[in-house]
Formats: sequence, structure tokens, C-alpha cells
Amino acid sequence: MNDMGNNESRQMSLCERRKHCMCTANFLLVSTVVMQFVALSEQSSSVMPSSEALSFFNIAYMLGLFIPGPVGAFLVDKYRRQNVYRVSLIAMVVATALMYFDKSVEVVALVRFLEGMMFGLAQVTLGSTLLNDLSVSESRTSSDYSFAWSALIAVPCGAGLGYFLMEEFNFNVMLLCGIAMLAASVALVSSLKVPFRAPIHPGIFGLDRFWQKNDFVPFLNLLLISIPAGVVIMAFGSWLFWAFAAAGAITANVVRKAVFGNADMRAEIVSGLLCAFFALLIIIVRDADTYYKVASFMFGAGISLASTRFLLYFLKLTGHCQRGTAQNTYMLSRECGYALGLVLALMIPVALETALVLILLSVALYLFVTHPWFMRHGDRGFKFREV
Repeated sequence: MNDMGNNESRQMSLCERRKHCMCTANFLLVSTVVMQFVALSEQSSSVMPSSEALSFFNIAYMLGLFIPGPVGAFLVDKYRRQNVYRVSLIAMVVATALMYFDKSVEVVALVRFLEGMMFGLAQVTLGSTLLNDLSVSESRTSSDYSFAWSALIAVPCGAGLGYFLMEEFNFNVMLLCGIAMLAASVALVSSLKVPFRAPIHPGIFGLDRFWQKNDFVPFLNLLLISIPAGVVIMAFGSWLFWAFAAAGAITANVVRKAVFGNADMRAEIVSGLLCAFFALLIIIVRDADTYYKVASFMFGAGISLASTRFLLYFLKLTGHCQRGTAQNTYMLSRECGYALGLVLALMIPVALETALVLILLSVALYLFVTHPWFMRHGDRGFKFREV
């Protein structure tokens, strides 16, 4: 009995180390992508001739996210999962290096499209496949949740780092930093010992690990929540703002279980959205530095709380065998929201006010449509430990 207990303890410890390794790799990957978003907006007019061009780059990235999805399951089944991740990030490194030598609009647009493709494939491999394969069944929900938090904390960290590097150094230094972060992410995933998994031979094209077709309602709701985050990323070019936002996201992750552990499942999402709403309201009506810091902290905490709780909705709509598909659908909703928010901030002068309205719409949609719809359609037989 002691030997069995020791084996279980060692297995759980190994799974925890693997989870931390993959979450760190994901943090570096997402931070790099966000860092490039903000750095491109700060680059000189010779590279970014207009808001329309910047918007086009963001749309190219968003479209690229969807390209590898239909073949993602085939690739990770036919080839080693780690190799698919390595190739994805090496391609991102090559694309990033292209911008170091050629900053023309055509090259930047191509790079953003390729980076969207490779980021999408990397997420299919890491979050939708490796994470679930290397986690024991009892801890998969916790692993999925930690992975989502690693991405959400990476957003303000990547934005802050991008603005800091552009303020203190230049675009090329930012690119080199991004290449180093991608290389570190590859090294972390390469260090994992991944057991052999018998191939299941899916078709070349399919929706597995790409898109869960019955998740459209929560997809739309999370998209609306993520758009204001994209607006704020583009609207506030101060690394200090994003340092406080990152602190807010980290604090929310630390205290959320103590605050919302026994609360109604709607409490975390509504509280997060209201926190983000009042943060934006403070930013719009107050200009004092103290209010600015408090608001950035509140915004980081609020958006993170609301966004991560939605992951459980995606998971409960699918069941155990489709966890990877739920993860990827969740990621696509979040990333598309960020990209659309960046475009919104570039194209209209009242983007912050629009973001404020979108948060209120998100609350209404959640309370009157998404949650009631979920209570009718969620997989009631899918039991897992809440996190």
C-alpha cells in the first residue's frame, strides 16, 4: 500500500512539473505575440504608414489562426507532438527574423499571417494535445485552468514588455527579445519526456482539436469580453500601466478560489466584468495618475477573472474526449477578440467608450442568454473537480 501511495505521489509530482513547464512555455509564446502587436503600433511611420495598414496586419494574424485548425489533429497524430511544436515555433522565429531585415508593409503583413498560422498550430499541439496527454485524469481540469491563466497573465506582461522595449530601445531589440523567448519556449517543451501514444489515424481534415460546433454562444460571449482587452492594449502605450494590469491578473489568480470557491457559478464572471467596466469608466472620466494605476490593476484582474471562468463552460459543453477541442475553441475566441479590439482602437476615435458599452453587452448576454443556454445544453454527466 505504501508503494502504491508513493507511486501515485511521484506520478502527481511529475505531472505538476510537466504542467509548470508547459504553462511557462505558453506564457513565453503568448507574451511574444502580444509584444509584437504593441511594438508594431509603436514603430515609425515608414513601417506603419496608416491605421488601415496596422488593422490589416491584425486581421491577417486573426485569419492565420484558423488555417492550421482543420489539419491540426492529423499533424499531431502523424508526427511527434513535440516535433510539431518545434517546427511551429521555428517557423515563427524565421518569420520574426524576416521583419528584422525587411520592414516593408508587404513583408510585415505576410509575417503576421504566418505567425497567426504557427501560433494556432502551436496551441493545438501544446494546449489541446500535450497538456491533456501528460496530465493524469484527476488533474486535467486544473491543468487546463492553469494553462488558460498562463496565457491571460502573459497578455499584460507581453504588452508591458513590448512598450518598455520600444521606449528604451528599438524595434530590432524587441524582435531579438521575441526570438529568444520563442527559443526558450521550444527548449522547455523539448525537455519533456513524452511517452509513446498509438496513432488513431484521423482524416486529414476535421474539426477535432479545432472547433467545437455547439460552443457558438459562449464563443460569442467570450469574443465580446476580449474585444475591450484588445482596445485597451492599443490605447495605453505605457509599460507601467501594463505592469499594474499584470499585477491585477496575478492577484486575481491567487485570491479567486478563496473569494469565489463556494459562490454561484455566475459570480466570478459578473464580478470580473463589472470590475473591468468600472476600471474603464475611471480611465475615461479621471486623468489623475493614482486613478490610472488603480484602474489598470482593476482591469487586469477583472478581464482575467471573467475570461478564465468561461473555460469551464467550454469544457462542460464537450466532455472528456473533446477537451482539446474545447481548449482550442476557447483560445480562438479569446485571440480573435484581442485582434478585433486592436482594429477597433485603430479605426474609431471613441474606442474606449465603445469598449465600455461592449462590456455591458457582455454582462447582459451572459446573464440573459449564455448562462440560461448553458444550463439547458451543458453536459450534466461530465463531472470534474472545480478549480
